[in-house]
Amino acid sequence: MKLIGGASTTTVTCPNCGVKSTQAASKIRLKQAMLCPGCKSLFIASR
Repeated sequence: MKLIGGASTTTVTCPNCGVKSTQAASKIRLKQAMLCPGCKSLFIASR
């Protein structure tokens, strides 16, 4: 399923457990909280 606006993804690393996951680039740009798939913690990625 393609998202409207051509949403791109990027890889981010959880600051708590170090698990790398793909997240929407718009979440980083808008400084929104992301959920780690490894430890289930919420974090805000820095650029």
